Amino acid sequence: MEIELAKKERLIRGMELGKKIVLHGVVLSQYYKSNVENYLRFCLEYYQKTDILPPSLSLIYSLLEMAFKENCRNSYYIEKGWDPLSSESFTEREAEFETNWDFSDPLKLRNRLKEEGSIIRTTIRHSGSGVSLEIANLAPITSEAEEALTEYLSRAKSYHDLSEYFEDYPFDEEGREIGIALAILQFKEIGLDPNLLRFDTAEGEHVFRLEIGFNGEYLSLRTKLENDEDIRPFRSHSQAEKDGETISPWKISVCKICGRTVDDRIFFHTIPPDVVAKAKDLPFTEEVCAWCLSGYLKL
Repeated sequence: MEIELAKKERLIRGMELGKKIVLHGVVLSQYYKSNVENYLRFCLEYYQKTDILPPSLSLIYSLLEMAFKENCRNSYYIEKGWDPLSSESFTEREAEFETNWDFSDPLKLRNRLKEEGSIIRTTIRHSGSGVSLEIANLAPITSEAEEALTEYLSRAKSYHDLSEYFEDYPFDEEGREIGIALAILQFKEIGLDPNLLRFDTAEGEHVFRLEIGFNGEYLSLRTKLENDEDIRPFRSHSQAEKDGETISPWKISVCKICGRTVDDRIFFHTIPPDVVAKAKDLPFTEEVCAWCLSGYLKL
């Protein structure tokens, strides 16, 4: 779904003010991925850097899948009564999770994960020198899992071709975990620095941070901190502008009838009585999308 004209005008104003864009979700649905693509594309078009969109999206999707997988693993551990921070039999538990968890329909998992407090949050910051993306979730991970991830990223950043991945991970014959390694290779091919991909765990959140410089003058967040710089990426604005520094996409909700995740502008949290009177055999009068409602209205 493309960004409509009215919202583009608001986004352009937000870009001029240096506002960040934050996308909130619970599961990694196609709708969420499409939103991430559209907003990142918009940012890169604004700075005339759309040539880096394909490899950037490839890596971002891989990171989103990893964040979502961590949420699902945490949910599985809760179901089993296991401590998600315990390293006991991590290898065996991971194999069981991979075998038994159904990733085929993320929307079916939404209510379960939402009740457990799971989130996926993507934050896009931008300037004329580059963009940075943060992908966060609330899933706790073991020290063993962190070590494995650190080793994987370190190896992936050193690869010259994909054959090296299979040499390091011969048990992954189908290449199920190859996405990040492939995207990092694509980054290298167009001259982007894969070392600006890092992750951290702080205040209960597990965060992947990807920084994409547009030129050699780009300074990473770590470098700015080491230099004791003011890390605000943009010029200072008025307090009113600072208070509204986030551009949030339209709220989305799930229809009780069809199960689609839809924009709230075509969603009825409560259908007015006069409309209900015109609808034939309407199964729900709350939380219904316009597509479904139109099918029940009498002609």
